Amino acid sequence: MPTSLIALQILLILLPGFAAAYILQLLALRGTQTDFDKAVEACLYSILIYAAFVLFTHGALPFDIVPAKPPATDATIVWHPNKLIGLAVITLAFSLAGVAYINLDGNWIFRKLKLTERTTRRSIWNDIFQKEAKTVQVVQVELSDGRSILGVLTYYSDSADDCSVYIEQASWVDDTGATIPIPGPGILLTKNANISSISLLDN
Repeated sequence: MPTSLIALQILLILLPGFAAAYILQLLALRGTQTDFDKAVEACLYSILIYAAFVLFTHGALPFDIVPAKPPATDATIVWHPNKLIGLAVITLAFSLAGVAYINLDGNWIFRKLKLTERTTRRSIWNDIFQKEAKTVQVVQVELSDGRSILGVLTYYSDSADDCSVYIEQASWVDDTGATIPIPGPGILLTKNANISSISLLDN
């Protein structure tokens, strides 16, 4: 069998896993991965996706390798469109299941069983904001220089290393507790602002 055809077979087998891993990276808040980690994850996804596909199709694959018949010397690939659609659906289902597991902290099951104390999210920054920001919107941000900002939390960075938040209806808070409205729709505080603490307040 030609090397190019073997390479194409390998690509077809690995492609669903890489697609699933890409969707996961796009939608889930995860820690930094090396290229090797991504490749291993894609291979694992490919195994799971094809195992599910073969189970549902009773051993069939979305393509067939047809051996060459004289005078032809090269084998050919025959595609099965309906099976390709099924493979795409399974790939998407695995991807979204992985996204839900990470973003909704699927590790709570294993914490209940005392098997781990870890969450699926990348840091406590994400744990707090993803859990509490759904119900708490008003925050008071303390800066390292002593200044304080009160307002409605609208956006926050994916990573604690960035440590950025965007606050709407923002006001400075002086030493007496009085507020001084900040003109404009809001204020973006980046890591250069040196945030020392963020208080989540009752709405």
